[in-house]
This record gives sequence, structure tokens and C-alpha cells, in this order.
Amino acid sequence: MTLKSPLPVLALMLWAGAAAAAETAADRLNFVSCPIVRDTKEVPCWITRYRGETYYLGIQQDIGAAFYPPQLKHKVLVEGTPHPDKRICGGIVLDPVAVSPLQEVDKSCDTILPGGKYRIDFARRGAGPSKGGVPATDPTRDGRLRTPPPQDEASTQPKTFVVRFDFDNDYMTARNTAQVSAAARYAVLNHAGKIDVKGYRATTLLSDGKPLVEKAGVARARAEKVATALREIGAAPNAIKVAWSDEATRGDGREDYQNRKVEISVTP
Repeated sequence: MTLKSPLPVLALMLWAGAAAAAETAADRLNFVSCPIVRDTKEVPCWITRYRGETYYLGIQQDIGAAFYPPQLKHKVLVEGTPHPDKRICGGIVLDPVAVSPLQEVDKSCDTILPGGKYRIDFARRGAGPSKGGVPATDPTRDGRLRTPPPQDEASTQPKTFVVRFDFDNDYMTARNTAQVSAAARYAVLNHAGKIDVKGYRATTLLSDGKPLVEKAGVARARAEKVATALREIGAAPNAIKVAWSDEATRGDGREDYQNRKVEISVTP
């Protein structure tokens, strides 16, 4: 009896796996471009252009909003899922979307457009009496408020908190500090004897097939910054152990921004 070679079968399996990954990533866009401000009357609106199309990134509000705006004179890494049937400010909505300003200065990224016919009718209003405008419970991506942190309860179970970062950056935004604060509260309430802090760096696979790799050392910088914040908030310094992974997590073009992170594992 002659056995058939397994190589054709293996090759077919590998091809099928690659095809499935490509199909999964096909509905996502990962690209680097200049952010553009559309000066709409209500609040500034951020858009960008890629391969002849305009995409909506978010509106500029305070630091408590879900979308943290980029800045002019810096390109951005945009990672999002397009919804061609929905447009805001003239751009196709990307949702979910991660927008990471790159640190290098690029003076060509300085475009400000007039608001024209575009209006923002979902900007959440700030504190104080309402004068019309969107209520604080508005459910839209750019209108929603950060909900108050839940009241922690005593527990003996380990719990992990994930702090995510912009590409190539260890800067702590409001969404970063909220997770660090939650971890510190849990640790203090439950007298945690062990708090493991581990930083990661990652690669984003762009839509043109090129990998974009974070710089060496950023995983350590993230981990040390989070550990410092935990100590300052009140977590027991002797319980904190800091580590990091020097190897960049490989991206597949789907949700690569999830890999730029620090994990805080709290053990009561």
C-alpha cells in the first residue's frame, strides 16, 4: 500500500488559513495619513483621507470623551472598521477606531477646512444646566460620557486590568489612568500581596501589507510608567513586580491596537 504525501494537504491547510485571515482583515483599514480638522460650528471634527476616500475619525471634546483627538503637524496611524453606509462630516465612519498620533513632526499635516454644510448634532454637553444640546446619556460613540467607576467589593479572586496605548507611545490618556485607578482600588481594597505589571509592544499590519513596528524600549517604558502610577495612587510598593516583553507581538491587520498594552494582574 502506498501512502500519499501529506505535503499537498498541509499546503492546502496553510493556504486556507491565510485566506481566512485575509478575509477577516479585509473589512478593516490600517493606514498612516495626515489628520484634517473640519471647523464645524459646534465642535471641531477630525477626518482624514486615504486612497481617494475621506474617513471620519471623531469630534474634539474634553478628555473624558471616548475619542481622544490627534494633532496637526503629526501623521496618525488609523486602525478601524469602515461603515460605507454612514457618514459624518463628509467622511465614512470608522467604528471601532483607534487613532494614534505619530511622534515625528510632519509640517505637511496642517489642513483646516471650513465647516460648510456639516453640523455636529450629537456632541455631548458639559456640566451645568442644559441649554438644549445632547444629554449626558447620549449613546453615540462620540457623545457618550465615561460612566462612573463601579463600586468595588471585597474579593479573594485574582483580577487583570488592561491598559492600552497609542502606537509607539507610553503617554497616559484619561482612558489609561481610569484602568490604572481601577486596578489600584481593587488592590488596596483587597490587600493585594501581588501586583504583576507587564508591558508589551506590538506590530500593526497596514492595509498595504507593510508591517509597522513599535520602537524597542516602549514596552518597558509603559510598564514602568504604570507601576509608578500605581504606587502614587496607593498600591503597596512592595507588592508590585514589573516586567516587559521586548519582542513585538505580531499583528494580523484585525485588531492590532489591542496588543499595545500593559496588563496589571492583581492577586489578593
